[in-house]
Amino acid sequence: MTTYPSETRIILTLKSLGPLSLKDLAEKIQISKMAVLNHIKRLENQGMVERSLVKASVGRPYYVFQVKDISKEKMTSSSEWLLDGLLEYLEKTNRGEIAKSFLNDRYKQIRIDYEKRLNTLTGQRKVEGLTRIREEENYFPELRRQGKDSYELLEYNCPIFKISRRFGIACTLETKLFSSVLDMDVSSTHRQVDGSDVCRFLITKKSA
Repeated sequence: MTTYPSETRIILTLKSLGPLSLKDLAEKIQISKMAVLNHIKRLENQGMVERSLVKASVGRPYYVFQVKDISKEKMTSSSEWLLDGLLEYLEKTNRGEIAKSFLNDRYKQIRIDYEKRLNTLTGQRKVEGLTRIREEENYFPELRRQGKDSYELLEYNCPIFKISRRFGIACTLETKLFSSVLDMDVSSTHRQVDGSDVCRFLITKKSA
């Protein structure tokens, strides 16, 4: 349904199959070992992937790679870290309503941007377009078709994890954002802030 960028495919493969060697990962992704290694280095720098040394019974030791279990804390950018500090300050000084107002306004602007980018698309193409946007924003999404006009959107990274953990309204606004730009019913069944390793959204055609 969707052709994912190599780094997204690496994350999805490691998520589903667990720790893999460079050779095994290259075979699964079907690109060269050097290309996989270059992507892995970038993902390691982002704090998303880690390596560990395996001592083989025969031959030289080798590395295996896996997605970090606690990477939610490290996947955020420095700007997100500063924003989290500001929101923490507002919360501690009983000014949480200011933060919530900010998040509401921010998501209104995001909705306008998403709508501009998706307004020429309909149906499945629009859902795929939303997935591509989320790829660009480093949510590492996976889109699965569940049936006619029904989809499952999985996001393996949450760049706004710290904010969502502090203000749950961010998750609610995100679900409303998807529903608005797709003009479909969207529900959230799993959230990383609640301990899941993935954010899961069910997308269906609006009921009459």
